[in-house]
Amino acid sequence: MLRDLNELARNTRENYNNTFTNSDFKLNRDFKERFSQALEAKNNTVEYFDYSAEITINTGNKIFCPNQWFYLATFVVSYLRELIQYKRVIEELSNSGVDGMSRSKFMEKVKVLKGKDINDTAPEIKEAIISFFGEDTESVGFLCKFLTEYEWWLGNKTIDRGDFFHSPVLNLLGVVNVSQSYVADIAWFLASNSELMNSALHLQEQEFRQSLVSPGENLIVYGAPGTGKSHYLKENFSNITRVVFHPEYSYYDFVGSYKPVPLYLQTDTPLKRADGGGFDKGEPRIDYQFVSGPFIDVLLNAIRNPEQSFTLLIEEINRANAPAVFGDIFQLLDRKLDGSSEYRIMPNQDLNNYLLSFHDVRDFIVDGLYLPANMNIVATMNSADQGVYVLDSAFKRRWKFKYMQIRERGFAHENHLINYAGENFPWRVILSVVNNKLKDLQINEDRLIGPFFISPEEIEDSNNFSSKLLIYLWDDVVRYKRNEFFNPYIKTYSDLVAKFFAGEDIMGIKEEMYDLLNGEQELRIEEEIEAEQESRLEEDVVSE
Repeated sequence: MLRDLNELARNTRENYNNTFTNSDFKLNRDFKERFSQALEAKNNTVEYFDYSAEITINTGNKIFCPNQWFYLATFVVSYLRELIQYKRVIEELSNSGVDGMSRSKFMEKVKVLKGKDINDTAPEIKEAIISFFGEDTESVGFLCKFLTEYEWWLGNKTIDRGDFFHSPVLNLLGVVNVSQSYVADIAWFLASNSELMNSALHLQEQEFRQSLVSPGENLIVYGAPGTGKSHYLKENFSNITRVVFHPEYSYYDFVGSYKPVPLYLQTDTPLKRADGGGFDKGEPRIDYQFVSGPFIDVLLNAIRNPEQSFTLLIEEINRANAPAVFGDIFQLLDRKLDGSSEYRIMPNQDLNNYLLSFHDVRDFIVDGLYLPANMNIVATMNSADQGVYVLDSAFKRRWKFKYMQIRERGFAHENHLINYAGENFPWRVILSVVNNKLKDLQINEDRLIGPFFISPEEIEDSNNFSSKLLIYLWDDVVRYKRNEFFNPYIKTYSDLVAKFFAGEDIMGIKEEMYDLLNGEQELRIEEEIEAEQESRLEEDVVSE
């Protein structure tokens, strides 16, 4: 059963005019991730900033949009969903062979119905619509209006076009077509993906956009080296305290312990150092005090400032024995829906005395230690590193995991030229072909190369290609397949570097890079032709 598009349009415009508030805000992480996935399905990518986003479409062109565009798009989703439903009915009719017509002929007939009387111009289509809806005469009337009375649903472009929805969406929002047309595409993504739309609904809540603190979580971000794990966490979490795990890192480093602390006794007697220099702090003494670790520091900040989120970021969580480092804190990682700990623990006496010494937090921990709802614990992990610890299943069960895929398009330095084998190739092309060759050798995905393995700052120096990438490939990735990946006459790493700087095709990938570049060029030409054809069609519609 179809709904009245005209009535939906009126309600949409009224809701938008009464509700929309034009103010800067940050997108929440859940929405950003879901929208990224929707774009990736169309071979597009997005990079988020605080109050805007940079979208790279599959042709390599970029669209810069403020966060308000995402907010704007949410207002038209109900209308657009119904518009999509109308289009689906037309598609079903076109595939049913109405009166023996092919799909293309059916759509040609549909196209010319704009501004015409369906009973005079295409009575067979009217009969097919009646047969489709049966006794639902209201839906029959709505669909006939959709085909003939474009002003009824604010349409302009004929419904056979892929972008037929642009005009009504932009019209409802009162935005300029040329500069802000991508708002309609954002709305289409939302209308086509219920999970994405559910996440976007938060963008309509002014309170959420201004001040609401998201529930705390435990998150491990993992993936191949150079995929941007640390950057992802930096962009999506605030008030970060960073710590790096390593094999010698312990519970006492993480949580805290009694440690010797220097004190200085003031005296009139001047003291001298061994080198003869003066020492004016006083006579040194040693005291033992409880010194908190990063976990307790972040926890105290979170308890004292419940209106803000605080984040403990652990770099390389699997380079230490993480369950041992967490110790009894492990029990706190189970969280309730609001983000606080499901269970509490009684800390050891030393830690308990330290915490109770702070009058402003004493009441919060009288029943035991817990993670407050505004405290995040996030971590990075690279399973490709050698000599790392394995996380046991009980520990992993208490974390969310996010895999960082390798991006071969849409990153800052993708088009930076690197001289390889006597010619300049974009970094993204080298990256893609190298990874493809590694895949052909059945190298595990977590050992492939991410785009930020060589950072935008490092890529300016060609020495970084040999000092970082080649040694990683030689020593770690293809250690047992060197003759298959590199040219077989290369026997040592010094030979490899010398031949790279001599301009030789040391990996045998030059032809594959030519093929990739040629394929991109052909795709660009095809898309330019399609864009030109669509532009001509639009001009024809306007002239009519």
